[in-house]
Parts: sequence; structure tokens; C-alpha cells
Amino acid sequence: MADGPLLVFGPRSLDYDFGAAHPLTPRRFGPGVELLRWVGAVPTLAPEPAEDRELLGVHTPEYVEVVRRFSADPDGQVGLAGIDHLGDDPPFAGMHQAAAAVVGGSLRAVEAILDGEVEHAYHPGGGLHHAMPGRASGFCVYNDVAVAIARARADGARVLYVDLDVHHGDGVQVIHQADPQVLTLSFHETGRTLFPGTGFVGEVGEGAAAGTSINVPLEPLTGPEAWLAAIEAIVPPVAAAFGPDLVVSQHGADSHAWDPLAHLLVTTSAMGTAARLVDRIAHRHAGGAWLATGGGGYDVYRVVPRAWAFTWLAGAHREVPHHLPEQWRLRWDDEARRHGQAPLPEYFDDLPGTAGVSAGRESAAARDAGTVGLVRLIAVPTLLRVAQERGWWAPVSLVARRNGLPEETPAWSAIAGGDSGTAEPEILDPLTAEQLDRLAIAPWTVAPADPGEAWALLRNALADQRTGAVGAVAGGRLVGLAMAAPLERSPLGGEELPPATDWLLALGVAPGARGRGLGGGLLRALVRGPDRRGRQLVALLTVAERDPASPLTADARRSAGRRLLAGAGFRELPVPGELGLADRHALLAVHVGQGVPGQRVEALRAVLAEG
Repeated sequence: MADGPLLVFGPRSLDYDFGAAHPLTPRRFGPGVELLRWVGAVPTLAPEPAEDRELLGVHTPEYVEVVRRFSADPDGQVGLAGIDHLGDDPPFAGMHQAAAAVVGGSLRAVEAILDGEVEHAYHPGGGLHHAMPGRASGFCVYNDVAVAIARARADGARVLYVDLDVHHGDGVQVIHQADPQVLTLSFHETGRTLFPGTGFVGEVGEGAAAGTSINVPLEPLTGPEAWLAAIEAIVPPVAAAFGPDLVVSQHGADSHAWDPLAHLLVTTSAMGTAARLVDRIAHRHAGGAWLATGGGGYDVYRVVPRAWAFTWLAGAHREVPHHLPEQWRLRWDDEARRHGQAPLPEYFDDLPGTAGVSAGRESAAARDAGTVGLVRLIAVPTLLRVAQERGWWAPVSLVARRNGLPEETPAWSAIAGGDSGTAEPEILDPLTAEQLDRLAIAPWTVAPADPGEAWALLRNALADQRTGAVGAVAGGRLVGLAMAAPLERSPLGGEELPPATDWLLALGVAPGARGRGLGGGLLRALVRGPDRRGRQLVALLTVAERDPASPLTADARRSAGRRLLAGAGFRELPVPGELGLADRHALLAVHVGQGVPGQRVEALRAVLAEG
């Protein structure tokens, strides 16, 4: 493997040029690539135009033809398909070849990753995430990241896309929103105040892909702490549940406090921390397979070069230098002053106070925390949320012995080869930690996606005496699970729950054991246990409760969930407040055990109704 991420840059990178007055300027490559070279990066992949057949994987033939016409005659065409002299995407001579070369750079980079030539690749000129199938948008003519993802999907890879640009990654979301094997995660300034006016929490996807579009709209004046807190709260558990084969990311520098086109107050230090988190995600879940792209960024001299260096260094697993090189600062200082972006900073990290201190930041952080809580409720499986809160599991950093498998079991490759689907499952009621010590877990029984990590989580959960579980076992593997534990506060709104209130943490059956009524049997056994007397059990099913490997449509999931819950004696309740608006497929239901006083039943319903 190369000493650091493969760096995509070449002469054609400078051709993507909307003109001297346009915010997205190729001037950024001068200081940006020079600083990358100084930290040790060497461009080794020069972009060349992608072929039409590759572009047509995500773009319409009519649109590609429109771009070709503008490319050949920029001044002889009437504005069409988002390309207009007065718009964000003005035509220029050679537009098609220049935009296709951006695609070609990301495409060849992802192919190098898929072929095992490199682990990581970085394309700072890529990340044109706004382009739609049939139109240009937001400085983006062709969508290079969407094409790269489509190429990976052609090889059968499951792809996690993380977008850290200040603008919503709308084009990538739209292009892949029907594919349940592509999960898009976008952290951006809210569409209420910034282009493209989309990316709200309720955009979760449809059909079998419901739950694979995740959006975290942040308030203007969001600072680095709140921005990082959002990323760290959502990306690791979502990645663990999804189990990607490849991570693709977009690291737009326009979320920085000095960027002239937006209103977030992020720092280069926070950007570097986020990039290192994405790197850790790629290594933990995707064998290191990671394509990073640059995206937006309009403070060309003070911010973009440092953001690019931080991203490349994250993939190179190297420390960030303290001082910017004096020679680099002298080289670019005059040009930066001519463009009103001076003085150049002395350090890679922003100085304290760069993001400013104001009541507006505190207010934004409070609203962001509410948004993040709602997104976690919708996008993170209940088992993972509660496991994090209880200390049963830590995403990314979890190191379990032998990948979480008990010492007396054979290697995972041998366990995975077993055929539990032909054996009649045995019900273990209750399932104990000691019993789990003699078992492996069949893939996709419950989250996380990695069976070893799932085993370690469940082992810790079952060691907690408050947890109750019923399991189904076949061929030495756990193939079904129903699990519950008491909660003191409602995940819906934080209100205190009545005494003796439990929450359904997991109900899962491995793919090979489905179609036998096992899920319903496990749930019925869980609610009829002798320890259920005098207790209530709440079940909340959101779009997060999905099988990434063999997903059903959202409507089918909802129907199956409703049937299972009703069959076990649950009563459905309205999904309250923002959750009901954001996830129209969500289900909320309560099982009331024998001997529960009526006033406690009403108290629980009142708490749940408040949301």
C-alpha cells in the first residue's frame, strides 16, 4: 500500500473553471496542492474524462447532450438544465470535458480501492455533490461522488456516504435514495437558511431504502463543539448497524467560520478530527476502504489548503504539524491579500476564538442537540442507543477478544459456514450470559452488523441483571433474539417514566431462520415471562429497525411490526410530536402486564404522548 492516501490531481484539475469571478475557483489548487506536497502527499493519479457510458450510470442522456452543446458553444445556447450565464453554473468552453475529468478522477480512485491497489484515496477537486441526474446545480455539473458510488455498487459493495460540506448533499441523496445498499449521511447548515433548501430530518428515504437517507440540519452559528458532537453521536453507530464495504466522504471546507458563503463556525481542528473519525470508521467496518473528496470551500488561501492537508493526513495516519511552513506563507501572502483573504494563519490549527463566542452559538448548540437527539431516535437502532448509554458497547473503539467471539468457539470463517437455517431452532427462555458464552451469532440477527461485535455487545447486556432476553438457537448459533430492559426516562422526550417500565431493545431473526413465526414466538415468550407481572413494556419501531442485508419496504416493515406487536398483546399508540412528523413509518405500542395499576397505565400513556 502507498505511504498515505492516493492523491488525485493533475493538469485537467485546473480546467473546471466557471470564470474569474466565480466562488469555486481553480486558484485553490495552487496553495492547496503545494501545502499537500509539504506534508508529504504526492499526486499520483491525474484525472482524465470519464466516458459517457460511465456518466450515464447516474445522469440522463439528454442532460449529457445538453452539457456537450454548452461545452462546444457556451454563448450560443439558451439557459437550460441548470446551466445559465446568470446562474450558479455558467457555461464555459470545454465544460463537458472538464466536468467529466472530475468524475474520472473519483472513478479511477474508487476502482483502485476496489481492486485492492490502495486503501485510501483523496480527490480534493472532487465532491461535486449537488449535480442531479438531469441538471447542474450549486457549482456542480456532473456528480463525481454519485458515479463513484454507482461503480462500487456494480461490484456489489455496500456504501456508506458521509457528507460534511456546509450544504446538503442533495444530489448524492437523490441519485441513490432508492438503493437500500447505499446509506447517505449529511451534516449541513439547515435548508431554512442556506442552499439548496433541503436536507431536513424527515427526508429518510422510501420503500426498501427507507432509513438510508439520514440528514442532520444544523443551525446558523453552530460552532466546532456542536458540529463534532453531532458527527460523533450519529456516524459511528449508524456505520456499525449498516456494515459498509466502502466509505465515501465529502469534506467541504465551507463549514469554516471564515467561509463567505455560509453561517457555520467550524474550525480546521474540528475538520481534522472529523476526518480522522471517518478514517477509523473505514478501518473498523470497511477494511480501510475509503474515498475522500474535497467539495466546497471559498476561503481559498486561509482555509481550503489547511482543510485539504488535515484530510490527507487523517488517511496517512500522521500527526498534523504545528506551524504552517514560512515559505508557503510567503509564497501565497500577496495573492491572498489581493483577494481579501489575508493575513494567512501561522498554524494548521485555528487559534482559540476563531469561531467566536456569543449567545447565538449557545442557542444554536441547544437547538442542534435537540436535532441530534431526534435523528438518533430515527436512525440508530434502539439496541445500539441504549447499549451506548449503558456502557455495554462503544462504537468504533470497541476491542473485543478474538473479534468478540468466545474463546472456545472456532474461527469466525468456520462458524459462518454453518447452516442454521435447516435446523429447528431451540428457544432459550431466558437467554443468559453463560449460555451466550457457548454460542456464536448468525449474521444480521441484530445490530451491529459485525457478528463478533454483536456478540460482545449482547454479552455485556446480558451481564446486566436488569436485562431480560429470550433467544432462539440452531446449529450452535443464536438465530433469534427478543430483549428488553428498564428505562428511567423516555427516549421520546426525556421525561421520567413510571416505575416498572421496560423498553423493547431488540427483536431480530437471522435471514436463514425467517418465515417460521420465530419473531412472534420470541416476543410472546418475552412478554409472558414470570417476571413481567406488574410491568409495562414499550416498543418503538423507527426506520432504523431494518435489515441492511435483506431490507423490506418501509410499509412491509410497518405491517410486519404491527402484526408482531398485536400478536403479543401490545396496544398501538399515536407516535407523538416531531418523531411522528419526521418518520411517518414509526410505530409506538405498549404491553401492559398483569397486575399493573390503572393509574400507572395512564401515567405511561401521558408521558409517551408528550413526546
